[in-house]
Amino acid sequence: MKIEFLFYIVISAFLHALYNLYMRKSVGNRLFLSWMFIFSAIWGGIYLLIHGNKSPIPWESIPFVFAAAIFYWIYQVLVSQSYQRGDISRYYPLTVLSPMFIPIWATLFLGEHISIISGLGILVAITGALTVKLNAFNMKEVKKMFSFSSDYSGARFALGASVMYSFGAVLDKARIASFPLPVYLVILLFFMSIDGLIYSSFLEKEKLVPYFLQNWKPIIISGFIVFLSFITFREALRAVPVSLAVPIRQVAIIFAILLGIFRLKEKVRLGSIIGSAIIILGILLVNAGS
Repeated sequence: MKIEFLFYIVISAFLHALYNLYMRKSVGNRLFLSWMFIFSAIWGGIYLLIHGNKSPIPWESIPFVFAAAIFYWIYQVLVSQSYQRGDISRYYPLTVLSPMFIPIWATLFLGEHISIISGLGILVAITGALTVKLNAFNMKEVKKMFSFSSDYSGARFALGASVMYSFGAVLDKARIASFPLPVYLVILLFFMSIDGLIYSSFLEKEKLVPYFLQNWKPIIISGFIVFLSFITFREALRAVPVSLAVPIRQVAIIFAILLGIFRLKEKVRLGSIIGSAIIILGILLVNAGS
């Protein structure tokens, strides 16, 4: 893998953790999420106008982009639900466990193959993510995590988010090469913003505009961060197999833990430190096998 693509993925990971920090800090999480993606689409439109495009749009691929946007939106909603139940440094790692599922879908539907070393790296990174979330290092807590215990309700939302993201990522990869990148990005963000508007209109229509007027500054900033995160990751995704790009992006877990500790004053946990070290090892293995 070229170092420039690894750089794009790591930058995207940091930006992903950063806009999740904004989500965690927001009041009225659902409305913030909707406005954030509306403005990410607006920033994407500005970028497209500056960049320009003369290539025809492959309309036959539009349903795939729309489907990816739906899965990505469900992912964001489930992430939001998990953050309402605890610290970002504890739940974020489980929201990015899609590498557990992506290799399966990529092998079945995209014909991708991964090396033994990269596969080992994926397993190591997933182990690190689970370690970050554990309340204690014993089998009782492991079983509790995967049971219906209320202690891990946020974890279940986060894990469900990972499953949704894995579907979206495979659909994303399946058609991204068919479009000029600026066009693809604007279409994807536009569909996600429409999903958000529909979602919020059904639940809190009367609060939509007043909420923006009260929180316009963090909304606009976070929308720009989302746009940058999306475009840097998809720049890499055009050249890197999705089954490798997504695991490497798990470095976002480390950024999320650091942001949670230093920006939200969350407690430093032994599990977070050990899990972060394991995740780094997994990322190195994935990159070595690519």
